[in-house]
Parts: sequence; C-alpha cells; structure tokens
Amino acid sequence: MNRKRLQQTVLLLLLSTALLAATDATDLVATVREVIDGDTIVLRDGRKVRYLGVNSPEHGQPYAQEATNFNRRLVSGLSVRLEFDQARQDRHGRLLAYVYATKCEVRGAKCGEETLVNEQLLAEGLAHVFFMPPNTRYAERFLQVQERAKTAKKGMWKAVRGPLKITRIEPKGNAEGRKEALGEFVRIANISGQIVDIGGYSIEDREGHRYRFPSAWLRPGYVLTLVTGEGQDRRDHAGPVTLYWNRRAGVWNDRGDTAYLKDPKREVVDRFEYKVGTRRERLHPGD
Repeated sequence: MNRKRLQQTVLLLLLSTALLAATDATDLVATVREVIDGDTIVLRDGRKVRYLGVNSPEHGQPYAQEATNFNRRLVSGLSVRLEFDQARQDRHGRLLAYVYATKCEVRGAKCGEETLVNEQLLAEGLAHVFFMPPNTRYAERFLQVQERAKTAKKGMWKAVRGPLKITRIEPKGNAEGRKEALGEFVRIANISGQIVDIGGYSIEDREGHRYRFPSAWLRPGYVLTLVTGEGQDRRDHAGPVTLYWNRRAGVWNDRGDTAYLKDPKREVVDRFEYKVGTRRERLHPGD
C-alpha cells in the first residue's frame, strides 16, 4: 500500500469513528436483558433505562402487572433503539429515553416498523403522561394519545378518576440517607389534559395527618412534590411544583401506609397503598 492510499484509509477510519460517535451522542442501540415494570428496563450491560414522558402504575397498584407484561412482550430480550432528550440521566444514574422496538405484534404496526413503546403504553391505558423538564419533546403528542385512551376507557382509565393521581410515596426510612421528615415526600401528577389549580385539595394518611394544598397551577403531565420537612415552596406555574409540609417528624409509615387524595369537596379522587421492601423498590429506586 503506497503512502497516499494509507493516508486515505486512515482518513476514512477517522471519519467513520467520528460518525459513530455522533450517532452515539443522540441514539443508542442495545439489547434488553430484563423488564422491571411498565416503564423501566435493564440493558444487557446492566444499565437501567427509565422511559421518558410516561409513568406506569406502581408495583401492587391496579394495572401494574398488565403494564409490565405488555412492556415485556414488546422489548424483552430484543434490540431496542434509545432516543434521548435534553437530560440523558436521572439522579439515580438511570438512562432516560424514548424506547423504540421492532415487533410484529404491536397493534397497528407492520413487521419491521419501529414502534415507540412509551407511546404504546399510553395508547393502551397502561401508563399516564409524566413530564420532567427539560425532557418534554413529545409532550403534546403524548397528551393527545392519552386523551384518546381516556375517551375509549382503556386500561387504567376504566377506574382512574383524576385529575390528580398519587404516583409515589417515599417514607422517612427509605429517604436516601437524609434524616427523618426532611427527605420524606409524596409525589402527585396531573393526569388530565388541563391545567389544575390544586388549591383546596388535601392528602391524608391512615392515622389522620392531613395537609391542605395552597393555590398553585399544575400543568398537564407535570408533578407536584409534597416534602414532609421544612423548606421554601416553589410554585412558579411554569413547571413542577414543590411544597413543604414543614413538619419536624415523619408522616408516612416505614412499614407501609395508605394515602387518600381528596378534592376541595372532600371526595376521594385517588387512594395509594404501599408496602416497603418490595422487589420493585430495591431495583427501581423511584421515579
């Protein structure tokens, strides 16, 4: 091989490497080793992936098993393509992605076509919209898909009332090393297609501890976090809302508890029961 041809070969190799690096910066193709639940998977190399824009029911909640089974049918053991948004990882080190699968069994898809699994979960009523800025690329699209599933009363929409839904409770004994009430919280999502004023809503545990929410606007698909401990409320109407109960002792029982979310008329709009120490909590440390 002469010198000129060697230089050309080296240049082509460098260009190919640069192209692959650019592709890796946007998308990733990987094989699914395990399906944890409806919105979380584990890749062959051990990395966990949390689906963006959606939230499936928690372990033990209605339709949790159906969501897990559906997700498993679409991606388990298969090669998937991960599309990333602005933030690529969460604080737990999980990849955050829109997951595409090629599967003939997907309703309405042709063999060989890519299907956005996040969207399919919404379409079947096995997840609700769940936006965490800055990862909101498909917000409007996902809201439209959810609205169609609600109208058709698919999956969870046979029973869910809304417009708010409890998605997670983190009791003080599982609060990631922070002490007592400071790290304890409950997370609530706006699962409707409209902005909701949370003023007048309240949440209670089974011991009768009650918090009444002040007025704050929560956008569709966005979340409200109520921290048991002390702090400064954040409610700028442009994104997620964080409120503080300003208690010095915990509320949510480490051994399990039940939360009741009530509207301003004191009607129960959601009930969330949890038990600590499940397999999901060990593998999937929160949304």
